[in-house]
Amino acid sequence: MQFYFLHDSKGEVTSRTTCKLPLTEGMELYSAVKLEVTSEQYSRADSDFCYVDMDSASAVFPDARPSEDYNFDYETKQWSVLLSDQKETKWKEIKSARSAEEFGTFVWSDHTFDCDEVSQRRIQGAVQLAALDTNTVMDWTIADNTVQTFNATELQQIGQSLAGHVNACHVKARGLRDQINAAESEAELSVISW
Repeated sequence: MQFYFLHDSKGEVTSRTTCKLPLTEGMELYSAVKLEVTSEQYSRADSDFCYVDMDSASAVFPDARPSEDYNFDYETKQWSVLLSDQKETKWKEIKSARSAEEFGTFVWSDHTFDCDEVSQRRIQGAVQLAALDTNTVMDWTIADNTVQTFNATELQQIGQSLAGHVNACHVKARGLRDQINAAESEAELSVISW
C-alpha cells in the first residue's frame, strides 16, 4: 500500500490518499503534487498539522498551533497571528467574564442576592409591586438559602442595587473594550483582564 499527501505549490496538504499501486506521472489527483509518505506520517496527519517542505520534499510536523487565533504562514513556515484576531478573542473573553459577574450575585445591605436572569425578573417584579403598594412586605430567599423579610422601601433599594450592579459590569466592560481597541501588540492585550 502506498501513502500519499496531495499538496499545492506552497506545501499545504490538500488531501491524503492511499493506492495499491504507486501514483505515476499524470495521475495526480485534484491537480495537486504528490508526496509519498510513511504509514506513520499518513496516520499522524489525522491528528497533527503538517505541511510539505518543497525543498526537501518531506512532510514536516511543526509545533502545535498556539491558539485558534494562529494560522500557518507557508512562506515563513511558522504560526502567525493577526492582532485583529487576538483582539476579537480578548473581547470574547471579556464578554464572558462580564456575563459571569452580571448574572452571578450582588450584595445589598450585607445580603447576597442571586442575579441570574430568572432572579433578576423576580426582583424587578417585587420592585414593581412595592411601587404599587407601599405596604408590601415579602419573605425573600437570598443566595445562601436563608429567608429574609423586606418591606417595600427595601425591595426598591434592592432593585436599585441590582440595576447598579448590572450597570457597573457594563461600564467596566466598555472600558476594557476601549483598552482592547487601543492595544498595539500581543503583549498589551495579554495584560487586559476582567
